[in-house]
Amino acid sequence: MPVLILAASFALALQSDGQSRLSVDPAAGTYEIASQTLGWKLTGSAGGSLRGVRSGKGHDRIGYYVSSSFEWANGSKLRAEIRVYAQPDAVLFRLHYAADSIKPAIFPEFTSFPADLKDYSFRDTAFSPPSFSLNQTSTPWLFFNDQAQAMVFSPASDFLIAKMVGDGKASVGESLNDRLQKVPKGLDQDSLLVFGQGIQNTWEQWGQAMRKLYGRPVADPDRDVLIRSFGYWTDNGADYYYNYDPSKGYAGTLSALVDRYRNEGIPLSYMQLDSWWYQKSVNDASGKAGGATKNSKLPAATWNRYGGTMVYRASPDLFPEGLAAFQKRLGLPLATHGRWIDRNSPDHANYKFSGVGSIDPAWWNDTTGYLASSGVFCYEQDWLNVIYGNSPEMASVAGVADSFADDMARACARRGLSMQYCMAPPRFFLQGVEYPNLTTIRTSDDRFDPKKWSSFLYVSQLAQCMGIWPWCDVFKSGETGNMILAVLSGGPVGTGDALGKEDKGNILMAARPDGVIVKPDRAAVPCDQTYLYPTEPFLASTYTDQGGFKMRYFFAFPRSSANTFVRFLPHRLGIDQTCYLIDLTRGSGQSEIPSPRSQIVEPDQEVDLPLGDAGYVYFMLAPVTDSGIVFFGDLGKIVPTGKQRISSLAVTQDGLSVGVSFADGEQAVTLTGTCPIQPKVTARRGKAEVSYDPETKRFLIRVLPAGRSAELSITRPQ
Repeated sequence: MPVLILAASFALALQSDGQSRLSVDPAAGTYEIASQTLGWKLTGSAGGSLRGVRSGKGHDRIGYYVSSSFEWANGSKLRAEIRVYAQPDAVLFRLHYAADSIKPAIFPEFTSFPADLKDYSFRDTAFSPPSFSLNQTSTPWLFFNDQAQAMVFSPASDFLIAKMVGDGKASVGESLNDRLQKVPKGLDQDSLLVFGQGIQNTWEQWGQAMRKLYGRPVADPDRDVLIRSFGYWTDNGADYYYNYDPSKGYAGTLSALVDRYRNEGIPLSYMQLDSWWYQKSVNDASGKAGGATKNSKLPAATWNRYGGTMVYRASPDLFPEGLAAFQKRLGLPLATHGRWIDRNSPDHANYKFSGVGSIDPAWWNDTTGYLASSGVFCYEQDWLNVIYGNSPEMASVAGVADSFADDMARACARRGLSMQYCMAPPRFFLQGVEYPNLTTIRTSDDRFDPKKWSSFLYVSQLAQCMGIWPWCDVFKSGETGNMILAVLSGGPVGTGDALGKEDKGNILMAARPDGVIVKPDRAAVPCDQTYLYPTEPFLASTYTDQGGFKMRYFFAFPRSSANTFVRFLPHRLGIDQTCYLIDLTRGSGQSEIPSPRSQIVEPDQEVDLPLGDAGYVYFMLAPVTDSGIVFFGDLGKIVPTGKQRISSLAVTQDGLSVGVSFADGEQAVTLTGTCPIQPKVTARRGKAEVSYDPETKRFLIRVLPAGRSAELSITRPQ
């Protein structure tokens, strides 16, 4: 039960079961949070005495809490509440404005906290690049020490006008935009503080608390074709970005590409149309004129421009019969790109805008109605940082930016469209926690390549916390390292090769023959040591989890020329059992995996792996079961135990029970593992053919389905 302590000084102290302790001193105007998880104390100041101090307890979406509320004694019409939760070790702060205020207040404002903590946040620009410094914008702030003890402090409401303040040395706090003209009466400004052991674990705890607060589930990858299946992209970096075969035209070029993929047996589940497909001006978002055409070798029509949207409809020069007719001809659902609305667009006469962003539900309803009727399943809102920066009311008037984002999300949801954000500053990542149909978000700059791997993985952590799947952006299908990381992200996998340049082998190691991507359970994110030792190789991890039976996947690459190998201790990665390490590294354009190198690894055994000629190393750690059997899965796939292939996996008394999923028409799948002696394999559904190498102890099981599935038991004979 919560403990209430009234000290002789009439200071109020509240204890939440086994977690943080809250103390409030009305006379001194201070409040203190003491984390029982870490032994850290943070003291905040209200800048004057307090009155009306009350204690309470309750339950909200995060969980059970004890609380204290109080008012400022200076008559400022502010009331605060602090909620301390039992699970997780988290604290919610709420500041209520009982009257209009010209200047935003800072609450909480901590003036005393653990010294010598390292800090980290995200920059207020496109794609929210990571920063080992504190950026004063709407972003989470991470603090951690050399033992990977950590806390995350962030806005928890009003994300589009919120602002973190302080320098991490003298003060740390949360407020609202300096540009805000006034804070309206009735506004409740929330912030969230979460403590944890382990940096990655603390991010997870913070993300779970944020998602609970907003009732936001992690986007279901099985319900959104953009996440579930392999697709083709035409955005910047793709061969058909503002480009096509002049003898075929744009529509003809893309139709020919789809026909080729079908003829070659390459699965293709959707087509993305980038900004080239609709009508634009030559002006940038500020209204300044730019170049006349995007591609000077092609006709200077309204589609071939790089300015603002004039009419968000398919260019009749490219699609004379309309977008719906093209989609039917293609036979694939579409994902379509959108940018800012030009200041001279005729839409300004009929709808309400703030700068270059629509804040009119009617515009969004009309737009999404057109998209839905044209076979579009996903709307991609690009240039979010530019829209926000060129629509001053979004930062200066409370509720305006929310109208832009809310109206978009509601209209898309009404039409059954998912959304993708692109070029989002961190405030839009946080805002995304409010929209279950925001399923994906770009976490990398244009045209994915190894120079972007680091930023992509850091920012993927922020996306994952919000329940949104990260998108790395387009690349070429023969780029094996890019393909591996795209699959490990758990998000979209899409390439943009010119007709005839595709790499079928690489595509089919990412996806089944029906296009379904075989992937991990969550996005690959940085391991703790990646934060702690920023000059050492980057190490990221993800996993598949079958009822607590985890297969872990790791991707490492150098961050300097001095990095020639990656070193780690399994127990510091959360691994407490003997595992097999299987090196799954493939070289560029190498879809066939070489005979995988493997070794037994103990939890306290330091492991060194060379980064090698590929420029990275990719490996999995598979648990050694009590029977001695180690299961690798389908090594023909980047993620051999992804649930899209291994539908179930359970440890039995003498081995394993395995379920296998197939695409329609798929004839057989080969599963691999090791066993001290030749295992006994029984097919409860489908058929199984076993071979065994007594020298390597490696077994191969050729599995034939019954329909689209098979079920096996793999046991060690007594």
